[in-house]
Amino acid sequence: MTKQQGFTLVEMLVVLAVLAVLLTLALPDTGSAVARAQIQDSLKLIENYRPLVSARYASSGTFPRDNAAAGIPPADKIIGNFVTEVVLDNGAFHLRLGNKIRPALAGRWLSVRPIYVEDSLQSPVSWICGNDSIPAGMRAAGSNQTDLAPKYLPLSCR
Repeated sequence: MTKQQGFTLVEMLVVLAVLAVLLTLALPDTGSAVARAQIQDSLKLIENYRPLVSARYASSGTFPRDNAAAGIPPADKIIGNFVTEVVLDNGAFHLRLGNKIRPALAGRWLSVRPIYVEDSLQSPVSWICGNDSIPAGMRAAGSNQTDLAPKYLPLSCR
């Protein structure tokens, strides 16, 4: 009696399943990179409005409480490819993500807050976004309403 050599069908399927799992783990997560690029692009919507907020602080020592006080369009009128509204609240911009953003991020918020040196109106106002830390000696205006996972935030917002 001769013994046949080779693999059974079950053994081959197990090997293929293990290889499929390993290949899946090796693939890069391009979804996070796309989301980060979309969010980075969204930050351009407020570039023209940040100087207005900074100027208000330099002249009065306070940040505008809302869009109208800053002299910018209403929240629902500042929209873009990946943003459905931009709310200004006590100097902080809050961008609601939507429109063509990845479905998993629709309705989420990203905050961009001014940071300043307290009691020094001559010091320039800088900005932080998302969960970025506040440098020593500075304070942030407004609240951070960012509810995005860190993997979706651009490096400057982590």
